[in-house]
Amino acid sequence: MALSNLTLAPIVPPSSSSSCCCFFIRSSSYCEVSGFETLIKSNGYRFPTVRSRFQSGAIDTRGVGIVENNNNAVPVSSSPSSSVVGNAVVDVPVSCYQLIGVSSQAEKDEIVKSVMNLKGSEVDDGYTSDVVASRQEILMDVRDKLLFETEYAGNVKEKIPPKSSLRIPWRWLPAAVCLLQEVGEEELVLEVGRAAIQRTDAKPYIHDLLLSMALAECSIAKIGFEKNKVSEGFEALARAQCLLRSTKSLKQMMLLSQIEESLEELAPACTLELLGLPRSPENADRRRGAIAALRELLRQGLDVESSCQVQDWPSFLSQALNRLLASEVVDILPWDNLAMARKNKKSIESQNQRVVIDFTCFYMALIAHIALGFSSRQTDLIIKAKTICECLITSEGTDLKLEEAFCLFLLGQGSEAEIIEKLQQLESNSNRAPQNSIAGKEKLSSSSTNSSL
Repeated sequence: MALSNLTLAPIVPPSSSSSCCCFFIRSSSYCEVSGFETLIKSNGYRFPTVRSRFQSGAIDTRGVGIVENNNNAVPVSSSPSSSVVGNAVVDVPVSCYQLIGVSSQAEKDEIVKSVMNLKGSEVDDGYTSDVVASRQEILMDVRDKLLFETEYAGNVKEKIPPKSSLRIPWRWLPAAVCLLQEVGEEELVLEVGRAAIQRTDAKPYIHDLLLSMALAECSIAKIGFEKNKVSEGFEALARAQCLLRSTKSLKQMMLLSQIEESLEELAPACTLELLGLPRSPENADRRRGAIAALRELLRQGLDVESSCQVQDWPSFLSQALNRLLASEVVDILPWDNLAMARKNKKSIESQNQRVVIDFTCFYMALIAHIALGFSSRQTDLIIKAKTICECLITSEGTDLKLEEAFCLFLLGQGSEAEIIEKLQQLESNSNRAPQNSIAGKEKLSSSSTNSSL
């Protein structure tokens, strides 16, 4: 399926009060794939920006700080226009142990083994040669610090904790973030990376930093899928896509193509999962976005020139509609226009429509129009319901006389006696030959719904 609607975001904006969160929504200039986008939402992202932890004039050892060679610390500026003066180094909010993926109680032989394993392992495709070289340097530096410097290694017997931050040259930072990604520190990768890319002096390192962040999001996605949390995995992949597409040098990577292919395949399952969320205020944005995604999938499915990843349309659409309110069902498609087009059985549009929308789904839309029109006293919805009903009778050859009579009654064009008569006929016919009733059990349940209306 071609991704014709992609409008992808640049890197995360500099505001420390904003954070990145994925929702299913259409009204944004940020990352979008088939109706799914990445938005900026205050306090919505699971990884807070590091620079919000700084106090004026001092280094918070958990934060990323720019430090002069005279050891006077300067915090990461709240303005992305700040620049590094002199031979700058950075304080990274990780311990040496974290950087090589071992516990703070690791023995020296375990430290050496981990460093040598990392030193001999291949770096993921896409990193620059600078990162490959710096990665070797930082591994040796960390090994020496843990073996010979108590400040960084700590001492269990003397109850000296290891230093919780690592001071390295600024040019080593992409390699450090790369290592954090390799050892599974996804949260730290995103946290440190986010703080770093907001600086204009980070421009030479943007490629490698964004790649590490994208790979971290892919790891988060994998964890979500392993827990059967499709939407969490999907959203992490969407963030990874957004990061890769935010800079020209990463757009041609095979990883991006693989992510986009996965997003297309996962879109239907993710849509159903989000539509099934409880209708609470905290889920409102995600449900609205899922409805937009459903609408986009339907658009692609109904377009004879497009393809879509939905394999079983009747099952998928039936499940989706069952998760929607009547008002949402009514708004998801122009049902009356589709019903009229359906009457021409020989047209390509009509034949394609029957693959996507079966009679059961159309009948659900018919009942939604009647229910919403009746409860809200909207005559136009009843008129549309009548149109849908008449078209289905013509196109499907199905007995919908009860529904048609009920629409006429609500429009003031029929009598209550006619409704009762049709209902009695329906019940009589159902008792004699239930297999001939409309969609089997669906017809029986729908008749009771109509009588309650």
